[in-house]
Amino acid sequence: MLSDDDILAAVRRGLGAPGADDAAFPAAGAHITRHLLVAGEIVRCVETRTEGTAFHAGTRDLSDLPEYDVLDRYPVPPPADPGAARSTLRLVRRGSVAAHACSTCTNGRKPCARCRGAGDVACRTHVPCAGCEGRLCCLACEGTGKRAREAADRPQGETASRVRCRKCGADDAACGKCRGAGRKKCGVCGGTASRPCPDCAGGGTVSHDFCAGTGRYVEWTEGVVVREPVVDTVEESSDLPARAFAWTNEADAWNRVDHVGEDAFPPDGTDTGSGPGTRTDLTKATDLTKDTDLTQDTDLAEVAARLKPRLGFRDGEVARRVRVRYLSLARVTHDDHPDRVYVVIPGRPAPRVVTVRSPRRAWRLAALALLVLVAVVAVSRLLT
Repeated sequence: MLSDDDILAAVRRGLGAPGADDAAFPAAGAHITRHLLVAGEIVRCVETRTEGTAFHAGTRDLSDLPEYDVLDRYPVPPPADPGAARSTLRLVRRGSVAAHACSTCTNGRKPCARCRGAGDVACRTHVPCAGCEGRLCCLACEGTGKRAREAADRPQGETASRVRCRKCGADDAACGKCRGAGRKKCGVCGGTASRPCPDCAGGGTVSHDFCAGTGRYVEWTEGVVVREPVVDTVEESSDLPARAFAWTNEADAWNRVDHVGEDAFPPDGTDTGSGPGTRTDLTKATDLTKDTDLTQDTDLAEVAARLKPRLGFRDGEVARRVRVRYLSLARVTHDDHPDRVYVVIPGRPAPRVVTVRSPRRAWRLAALALLVLVAVVAVSRLLT
């Protein structure tokens, strides 16, 4: 954490004054407040357990699945990575597996519903002629065998030759395909009025879907353990606008917390490294939901306080990972610079300074813009 002298020296450098020239930005009249940026995520592995009846058509060897007695008591080790993709573990309750013979079929076959086990279905004995479709099959008798008083006109555009009608004997009058009959025997049944059933191919039986044609099925009580990550994003800036994160970059002296487990911070709040930008080793940590003495690192203590409301355990939570970074910024105002706010960001080799408008300056600009707008409206009304 930067001292007040370091912060003022950084602002002086940002103003282009020598660091030792206190007159450029005197300590008197300077007001320094410290603000913490916290960003990262809390990833929880949430587990759900359900139990129900499972079914498999045919036979199945379930010896490869783990067995359990009480699903809620079956131990499943916590995941090494709480953020791992969704996983599903299937279990079999001990003694629940039962194999059955299918009672609604015969060796996996059942009567065909379409032909009712007969193997064939009704069929038309004759079908319309593909050449004339029964219309103008004979220009002399129209398929009746008795000649009409006047012959019908040939169909417009007809190119096929006509033959002698087998019914009335008229020459060059009948369709060449049916010879005046207007229909032909069915090509499927040959005029027998019966054809093999298309569903059972004439066998009279079909495979039983329930048992997949095996005549057997297996039932058991199945327990399912599903684990999936739930991510809680953290991005907080104490008393600073949200755009404060845009003022920083990866080269700044971020401190990092990276811990997998129920705990989140070391008991004393100290880092194993030294100086800013180090990574906290949290192998020996304490639960943040408990009161913790973090007086040795006030920034880490504030991070702990910020995260504490988020760290309550959710239903089904079996593991968590806390991965956040935090950076302490200094906000500086000065009585001699009422229109500017200086934000000092720790970093290497030296702190950076971002200059923004003060609230007072922003209000003045807004008021000026409003006055200009009122003046424009007033002038426009006078001109009209």
